[in-house]
Amino acid sequence: MNKRLAIVSLVLCLTLIWFQSIVLAASDVATIEDLRVSTSDDKVRIVADANKEVDYQSFALSSPNRVVVDLSNATLGKNVSKEIDVDNRYVEKVRVAQFNKDVVRIVVESPVKKNDYDVFGIVGGSSPYRVAMDFGQISYNLGNSSSSSSQSMSTNTSTTNSNNNSNNYKPSVSVDKNAKNVLKGKVITIDPGHGGSDSGAVGPTGLYEKTATLKIGLNVAEMLKQSGAKVYITRKTDKDVYGPNASATAELQARCDVGNWSNSDIFVSIHLDSFTSPSAKGTTGYYYTGGSYNSQKLATYVKDGIIEQIGTPDRGAKTSNFYVVKNTEMPATLVEVAFVSNPDEEAILKSEDGIKKAAIGIFNGIVKYFQS
Repeated sequence: MNKRLAIVSLVLCLTLIWFQSIVLAASDVATIEDLRVSTSDDKVRIVADANKEVDYQSFALSSPNRVVVDLSNATLGKNVSKEIDVDNRYVEKVRVAQFNKDVVRIVVESPVKKNDYDVFGIVGGSSPYRVAMDFGQISYNLGNSSSSSSQSMSTNTSTTNSNNNSNNYKPSVSVDKNAKNVLKGKVITIDPGHGGSDSGAVGPTGLYEKTATLKIGLNVAEMLKQSGAKVYITRKTDKDVYGPNASATAELQARCDVGNWSNSDIFVSIHLDSFTSPSAKGTTGYYYTGGSYNSQKLATYVKDGIIEQIGTPDRGAKTSNFYVVKNTEMPATLVEVAFVSNPDEEAILKSEDGIKKAAIGIFNGIVKYFQS
């Protein structure tokens, strides 16, 4: 009787161990919870949302032309659309299916060439893990030559105010030899705040924040390029970075991605401040609350550089949890150049001289950062 009981106990223990191993194995499998597509004039982004990190690999096939992305150790959620018609010049259709028991396969019918698509993982944001697939004009590199081409414009906010017309804006700046010695070979991302469907703050005479930040950013990028730096810019025209009507998180993450993918040495996001009282004024540098000393140093030098050029009051370098300084992997700052809601400071930002001086200030701050 004792022998039989011992055998039964052993069988129960082995069964329990087997069941636990199945449960643990199942918990290691990620679930693909959604598949989303966003389009713009120059890019299509496809995003697979997962409840945990997944491995992925991609390859291209021909006849017909398509890109295959396999998500390993993953299962497809029941509510995910299995087929999406995109009908864009970069992507015609997206199909997804459970390829085998632990591989979800995404097939993108696309005519783009090898260098015109990219697949990458994103941690955090709207879901614990995302696999993003970009098709079209995915490079934001300004390069080191004057022949770099600009992206096509996709403007979603119309305006008749000439001060907001940045469609054909051309930076006109120069740098000295000392800056070239300091910046040669550095990799830098410039992020002109807002753009496209998001005007940002609006001044008392109608100046859009997105217009001034773009002009300043283009001038900074041009000076950096002339100094031999490798420059990436999140937008070169009046457009959304992720795409029109994207969520705030998706738009901000797209800006961070430019800096993170390019392994930039620093990330500088350019904004204008605004307040209900028109008397508010000054320049502020922000860095991530949990960031490094280098981020604080960058924020201070950039802020100080602007103040030296345009004479605004110093509001200090402050900690923040702004998305673009929190989710970039390098020293980063978000600088509020001046208050667009202040009539005097708006007037500075409406003038070409003010735009150039603000850009020179940011540039000088970057030079001092790398010198220190």
